[in-house]
Amino acid sequence: MAPTFADVVPVKQISSHQYTLTLEDGWCIGTVPNGGYVTSAFLVVARTHMSLTHPRRSEPHPVNLHLEFLRRTSVGPARFTVRDVKLGSRISNLHVVLSQSSNPADPASPYIDKAEGYITMSNIRTESGLSLPTAYSLYPPPLPVDLPTLAQAGRDVNYTSRPRDPFPQFRRAAQNMQMFLVRPARRPDNHPKAMNDQWVRLALNKTPTGRWTNDALGFLVDMFPQIVEKYVNPHIEEAALGQQSDDEANAWKEKDPGARAKYWYPTLALNLDVKKLLPEEGVEWLFVRVKAKAIRNGRFDLDVEVWDTDNELVATSSHASLVVDSSRNTTRGAKKSPKL
Repeated sequence: MAPTFADVVPVKQISSHQYTLTLEDGWCIGTVPNGGYVTSAFLVVARTHMSLTHPRRSEPHPVNLHLEFLRRTSVGPARFTVRDVKLGSRISNLHVVLSQSSNPADPASPYIDKAEGYITMSNIRTESGLSLPTAYSLYPPPLPVDLPTLAQAGRDVNYTSRPRDPFPQFRRAAQNMQMFLVRPARRPDNHPKAMNDQWVRLALNKTPTGRWTNDALGFLVDMFPQIVEKYVNPHIEEAALGQQSDDEANAWKEKDPGARAKYWYPTLALNLDVKKLLPEEGVEWLFVRVKAKAIRNGRFDLDVEVWDTDNELVATSSHASLVVDSSRNTTRGAKKSPKL
């Protein structure tokens, strides 16, 4: 079976309400595990908890999540503590807290809370009730895509692969996804600058053989070319999409200080609303649209929508994020992880 995100975050139960896993370096932005990767860990913990601790309730699917990032997480062991806020016949509510050592260099140091959230559990497969045709669709509409051609050639008439991240050593988590973005020459005038459209495949170990399942939605809604970068350095996406040769890319990197990973975009809060259950074996392709409404005073919002190849809405997400100097990511106090 093709690998899924459950293989990425192998959660281990240590008691009826506590779970552990190790956050890995390959899923980091700088020194900090990607917030979407952490969010998917929360989803897997919640699903595992209902399966192992409350198997008779048959509520295995997270349908709504609200997560707040209190402090920077770090590579290494993480402990998840679950509190059953309400256990219901159709809907159950969990409070989940991620804790880690206050000093990553000293595993024996006291644990402190790094992120916490509320997760609503249900059974999407057996849901029933009123359904109405809203006729909602994306606007502006996404450009047509030829997925077999993308898979084989890396580009079609409208989309092209993003063969390299501009800052691969800083944005290591991005190497676990294959992105196909709108070709610059094909970008319609009505597509605002503060919006990204992308078709994506899960590329574990840089190989696009993975499959998207609901476990991966946390990561999926938090991994995309950063919108702010379009403004602070317009050359970045041209290089990332292979529109420049390596020599040209290296030349502008040397000339332009903005080509360095100047900013880090830590998430303050993330909301996820799941609309559809993906197949257990996963799917190869998903479409993601990301847009920002306001980028102001070092703080910005993101709206994210995930669609499948059947043109059905899979999930929506909203983020509250910061724009800070990248040094805030790569420098840590020796004794504790500072607050943002």
